Amino acid sequence: MPRFRLISQEEEPEKQFRCLQYPFRKMNISESLYQKLRENGLDFFTSVPCKFLDELISLVSKDDAIVYTPVSREEEGVGISAGAFMGGRRPALLMQNTGLGNSINAICSLLNYYQIPVVFVISHRGTENEIIDAQKPMGEATKSLLEITSIPYLEVREKADMERIDELISSGLEKNQSVALLLPQVLWRENGDGQ
Repeated sequence: MPRFRLISQEEEPEKQFRCLQYPFRKMNISESLYQKLRENGLDFFTSVPCKFLDELISLVSKDDAIVYTPVSREEEGVGISAGAFMGGRRPALLMQNTGLGNSINAICSLLNYYQIPVVFVISHRGTENEIIDAQKPMGEATKSLLEITSIPYLEVREKADMERIDELISSGLEKNQSVALLLPQVLWRENGDGQ
């Protein structure tokens, strides 16, 4: 028996994508995030490897209805995502917050200047319960960096916060402004993904 099945457009014609439906269990955080991103029409993803985003990256990479491109550096993902937007796609960049510092120039001089909306899905390391001390300085700076670069963000601490994702992404697309989902470690630890 397959773990999931694809929902066809005939079954739900108002949806312009195929999503995963898990009939025998509740979706975990990664699956719920994936579904939310797809429901908002995101169809082009770049990513930098990240332990916390690993399952989400795996889901994205297996979806034939989208374009997925892994990258080695975050600012490379910013540039590719900008090109995808100019080519008619709705891009998202999956990354860890430590890469935000690497991307500041590309965000300000490319995305902000040319009003290109990219959805940043950011695992937020260096927050409570962080065991690696080197992650903490960037963890503390992340929200300030998003504010300085004029990127509105939503901190998703629990599944209930996901209800506000639609509004954030819709606002970003309407205003041609990049937005970010900040995903602290507590999200996975307290909501059943066991990271």
